[in-house]
Amino acid sequence: MKNTFLKLWGMPMLLAALSLFGLLAALLGDGLLDYLGWLALSVPLFLVIRNYYK
Repeated sequence: MKNTFLKLWGMPMLLAALSLFGLLAALLGDGLLDYLGWLALSVPLFLVIRNYYK
């Protein structure tokens, strides 16, 4: 059961955690955290665009 759960929800949970980190880093930090937030928020966007044109 655990293997099936991770196969189905692993990537969406990873993208949600990455998006949450990016939003919090961009809102609460300055300097390096702004760049890390920008980078973290661009990963899901890149994956959506890549899968759209696939």
